[in-house]
Amino acid sequence: VGGASLVVMFFISVFLAKRIIHPLEESDKKQKQFISDASHELKTPIAVIDANAEILSRELSHNEWLSNIQYESNRMGKLVKQLLDFSSAENRKVPMEKLDFSHVVTGESLVFETFAFENGKALQSNIEEGIVLTGNQNQLTQVVAVLLDNALRHTTGNYIDLILQKRAHNAVLSITNDGEEIPPEKLEHLFDRFYRVDEARNSEDHHYGLGLSIAKAIVEKHGGSIGVSCSEGKVTFVVVLPTKLARHRS
Repeated sequence: VGGASLVVMFFISVFLAKRIIHPLEESDKKQKQFISDASHELKTPIAVIDANAEILSRELSHNEWLSNIQYESNRMGKLVKQLLDFSSAENRKVPMEKLDFSHVVTGESLVFETFAFENGKALQSNIEEGIVLTGNQNQLTQVVAVLLDNALRHTTGNYIDLILQKRAHNAVLSITNDGEEIPPEKLEHLFDRFYRVDEARNSEDHHYGLGLSIAKAIVEKHGGSIGVSCSEGKVTFVVVLPTKLARHRS
């Protein structure tokens, strides 16, 4: 009797759990669809505003109010692009192919070496050659760019360290920068949509707290994982991607 009761309780628990989780899943799905639909709908009016503002600027030359319109339109355009990137990373199926991830990382590191130099910083790279995996090159390039951009914007020191190496059947990418201590309660939310550690910051730099969530969505779509640690004045992001051919997530 006791065993039968446990079995019954188990199935009841499973049933109730599904009933509770299902509305949450539906809500999340609808939210993601809304972000995608709204972003697509906003592209056209923003493009029209940009075009009209450009025409007016030729007629009126310098005008303070027109400059404000162009600035805010540009800012909105960047936000919409990030929202579309996020929607694509989470929902859209992308073609996967065998690619040289070492080459991808090297290409982005060269780009950011220039950015770092212009900001008085130095990017130090240690990239193991010949690491091959299956993935989408554009999306994986975006992951590297997001993490390097994040490190460059938030470092409090002069050096950023990038390491790529193969461990067992995984490609492991780590990017480290000097940074202020991030409390654990904030660290666990870094990959949340629209989350920024410094709540006092606004979106004047055209960053809206979407970059890291986009990177996470892409990495997980490739069957990998991404994490962050902070200790002794160092902030390190680590991406682990399987090098073996695996069925990617849709």
